[in-house]
Amino acid sequence: MALTASTNTSASTALRYLDRNNMAASSSLAKLSSGSRIVKASDDAASLAVGTKVKADVTALQQAKVNAGQASSMLQVADGGLSQVSDILLRMKALSVQAQSGSVSDNERIFLDKEFSALSAQIDDIANQTKFNGQTLLNGDTGVTVTADADVAGVHISGTADVVTGTGQASITMATAATGGGDQQMTFTYTDQAGDTFTAAVTAAADDATAYSGAVVFEGTGVSLALDDFDSTAAITGTAGNLSITSNEVSFQVGVSSADTIEVGLDDIRTAQLGNVSTGTLADADGAGLDTGRANIRTKEGAIAAGDILDNAIAQINEDRSNVGAMISRFEFASANLATSIENLDSARSTLMDVDMASEMSNFSSKQVMMQASVAMLAQANQMPQQLLKLLG
Repeated sequence: MALTASTNTSASTALRYLDRNNMAASSSLAKLSSGSRIVKASDDAASLAVGTKVKADVTALQQAKVNAGQASSMLQVADGGLSQVSDILLRMKALSVQAQSGSVSDNERIFLDKEFSALSAQIDDIANQTKFNGQTLLNGDTGVTVTADADVAGVHISGTADVVTGTGQASITMATAATGGGDQQMTFTYTDQAGDTFTAAVTAAADDATAYSGAVVFEGTGVSLALDDFDSTAAITGTAGNLSITSNEVSFQVGVSSADTIEVGLDDIRTAQLGNVSTGTLADADGAGLDTGRANIRTKEGAIAAGDILDNAIAQINEDRSNVGAMISRFEFASANLATSIENLDSARSTLMDVDMASEMSNFSSKQVMMQASVAMLAQANQMPQQLLKLLG
């Protein structure tokens, strides 16, 4: 290489390496300062895309875990109300048994009925006042309701939240047809909200063709009907009738996808419904509820009837509490699963995006040494043209 005074090629080379080493040291310093291996997209575009998606999932799962905890809290509040109602029903049962005794007169039964009526009113108060975040839990607002053109005696519908989902309607239609030997067959058709249909049938004996009893199960749906001396002729005009099922269940998001939800529904436990022969959410005008207009212990006969109603009511509350307990258990396991998923996904995201501090610090130290060397060599290169002056002397 020729020695020239106008162009210092060595200095240009040293400057180029100084710029490169300075950029590398700055990049390493940014990673150490941020704790992230990827400060800008050019560091690792593929890992940035995957890591950001995983981070979004982790964020969503953390909120889903909070949702599951809130759902458990809501159900605990509901269970507390149900527990109090259970205690009240046990006291009312004791009063009804006392009123059935021949050792008390009707005058004394009136005194017993005062407490009986007051306790009945307290059940309604609990049903209407048990709330979570302003939402009433035990008055049917958060459950599956069944309606019909007219009251249908002897019908109780039950189902799971996974079957009747969202706010909307499903329906059950009924039709009767004669079979051989004079028997009557009742065919039920369940139509879910997606429009899919499921059928089930039950037959009444020839000697009592209007009394259908037993369970009608729609296989593969989780929905069933419990019939208690169901009178098709009284319930249905002509040969067909309809029950409309409306879901107002509360949905909790417990996953990343919008479909990752758990539906929660709670029965109406007000005394107008509690203890009906139908023991469900469909009012039974022919049955007897626990409300004070239909159940009292002012007479021995009334006390006997009230005792039967209370048996149904206690059974219903026990079923409701078991359902609530099952849902609480489900949310607890869902929360535990979410915690595991968050831990594992966060670990995967860390592998993709977090900087290895020890490795990067070693790299930063190396770049610092290279920068110092580049600065020193640039200084030497700048002094080289001055040596040519000695030739002029």
